[in-house]
Amino acid sequence: MSENSDINNNNNIDSDHDDNDNSNNNTEIEKSANVPQLDYVEHDEILDLTGQPHDFIGQGYSLPETLTKLCLRQNLIEEIEGVDTLVSLESLDLYDNRIKNIKNLNNLHNLTYLDISFNEIRGIENLFAKELPKLKDLYLANNKITEIINLDQLDTLTNLELGSNRLREIKNLDNLTKIETLWLGRNKITEIKNISHMTPLRIMSIQSNRLTRVGDGLVGLTNLTELYLSHNGITDIDGLQTLTQLQILDISANKIKKLVGIDKLTQLEDLWCNDNECDDMDNIEQQIHKQIQVLYFERNPLAQHQQYRRIFINMFPQLKQLDATLVKRV
Repeated sequence: MSENSDINNNNNIDSDHDDNDNSNNNTEIEKSANVPQLDYVEHDEILDLTGQPHDFIGQGYSLPETLTKLCLRQNLIEEIEGVDTLVSLESLDLYDNRIKNIKNLNNLHNLTYLDISFNEIRGIENLFAKELPKLKDLYLANNKITEIINLDQLDTLTNLELGSNRLREIKNLDNLTKIETLWLGRNKITEIKNISHMTPLRIMSIQSNRLTRVGDGLVGLTNLTELYLSHNGITDIDGLQTLTQLQILDISANKIKKLVGIDKLTQLEDLWCNDNECDDMDNIEQQIHKQIQVLYFERNPLAQHQQYRRIFINMFPQLKQLDATLVKRV
């Protein structure tokens, strides 16, 4: 039902009341006309208002203390406020709003999931362990953050997303020893460092940065199964040798001419090395394990060879996909 229909219906009902009641009702109708009349289902535990034109949290709706999930994606919210009474809250999603500062996240002792991605945040602040003792998933992607700071208290974190910011250095993560997934893509990072203590780390993305080499920054990450290094300026991949559990490796869109250390990755299933400068078939054969299942080498000099596809299929008997095409064996 539209906003105007609601107002007309209210006027018809109020016509039987006396003048004072009419005056009060007209005032209430006038107030309600300034608040968006929205279609949503409000539950005691879950409130999802994705895509609604709210300017602030609580505009036109209540926030029961029993809420466990509050989703306000794609609103027009400028400040985090009014959530400190939600003592049962487990998930708070403020993705794609107009928030400039992290604040007022107090008394959220059951919160495990916090997403403030796609906002206008310039600094990480006011994230305290005593207020957020169970936080596991923190998403701060696509903001304007220039420095990794003030995360040292959040030692319960297992998933950290800082992609698409303005970071130049990986630092101040020493206390985050439980991290399993780390997302740092689309920043301005020049060196992999200060993460070797993250032994539980399984997935790491540092795509689209300013790396020129892998180096020794990954030493110790023996549980890593997926590593994404594409779209950098990497020429030297020496430093991958210790990642013996690695199953997926993306080094595409770099400046790699020669593979090094890949022969130690005996669990590797997918290797994406397209858009590089590899030109030596012998180097490829020596470095890549015979059990590899997926390879991408298109747009390398060696892919210009007329028998490129046949050579690779014969070279790797378990290969299921070469570039974007499935392997068909006779």
